[in-house]
Amino acid sequence: MTEPAATGGLVDPETALQRQVETLGQRFPDVDRAEISKRVHTTYERLKDEATVDSHLVAMTEKRVTEDLRSGGETVHVRSDNTA
Repeated sequence: MTEPAATGGLVDPETALQRQVETLGQRFPDVDRAEISKRVHTTYERLKDEATVDSHLVAMTEKRVTEDLRSGGETVHVRSDNTA
């Protein structure tokens, strides 16, 4: 089954963006989730407006928001599986 090309293969881009908000929220726990959500959605819309191909917009959005947060001084928190 093939997904419509207009959505980049995503049936619901909003679901994918919400996953990005959750992922970025875990990586940047000191940043308010509402701020992360705003950045994710704003960045996605800006990239979508400029894109000729939209198949990688969600991944590009995560990368751009991560870069913006890091350049703004936010620290990435990496989960450690080492609980001993």
